[in-house]
Amino acid sequence: MNNVIANVKMRHLAPIVGLLAILPVFFVYADKWMVDSLKIFLMGHATISAVLKLVDPVCNFLFHGTTQITAATILFLIGRYLYRPLYLPGRQFLFILATSGLTVQIIKHLVGRARPRITDTFFAVGPSLMRGYDSFPSGHTTLAFSLAYILSSYYGRLSVVFYFIAMLAGFDRVKDGSHFPSDVIAGAFLGIAVAKLLMSRLNREGASDRAK
Repeated sequence: MNNVIANVKMRHLAPIVGLLAILPVFFVYADKWMVDSLKIFLMGHATISAVLKLVDPVCNFLFHGTTQITAATILFLIGRYLYRPLYLPGRQFLFILATSGLTVQIIKHLVGRARPRITDTFFAVGPSLMRGYDSFPSGHTTLAFSLAYILSSYYGRLSVVFYFIAMLAGFDRVKDGSHFPSDVIAGAFLGIAVAKLLMSRLNREGASDRAK
């Protein structure tokens, strides 16, 4: 029994340990190298750069917190008052996205990491509300991966599509110079972790409500 408990704990701790191990590598070396390499690539491929610029407004709209929270609120209200089958999914979307958004904003301003437009190396001032010092983690990426996890729980066969779109959101943030790759990696991890934790809890509560 103790071995089973230990294995479960290790399975949950392994991603955290992996994240903590890889982030310093990005902070010191990989962030700058990847950002510089992407800039050079796009400068040499004007067509690809032009296509990506056309996609920018779509990504910014779809993965903005306001857009997602508004959509989740509408879904929740429809389920609450008009079509009951949408109530539980709407509740999950709204609660998880709101929690993910709040969590990432708290971490951002506690870390106070400078965005790429301010510096091309790791620089954090600690707790701060200064504009431009809220790079880590990426909020857009956090919400995108939270959404991908939720959608995958309902439509498992399309999980590859959902996660690909979430990765596109993260890539777009790096391409635009809004975030470093490590910000995106941390955002993806945070989004999935929050969604996974809350999804299991909300599912248990939903099952309990249906049993009453």
